[in-house]
Amino acid sequence: MQVKGINNNVFSQTPSKVDKPGSAGSSSKKDRIEISPQARDIAKSELGSQRLEEIKQKLSNKFYDTEEVLSKVADAILKELDQE
Repeated sequence: MQVKGINNNVFSQTPSKVDKPGSAGSSSKKDRIEISPQARDIAKSELGSQRLEEIKQKLSNKFYDTEEVLSKVADAILKELDQE
């Protein structure tokens, strides 16, 4: 039995070319967001501003970190998963 040498070309030591971030061409896909007309109306209304301030206040007071809220969110997620 004869054993011939290993083909070193398979395991090339030369690193492959890596594109730099942001160097993608104009053909690359970009993220996009669409806002419904209803959402635009709410954002412009006083109600939207008041609701946003209320949510910001609750975030700063760590309302959403309470055990009660976390439990409700977990229950809602489980309920949604059971329906699938």
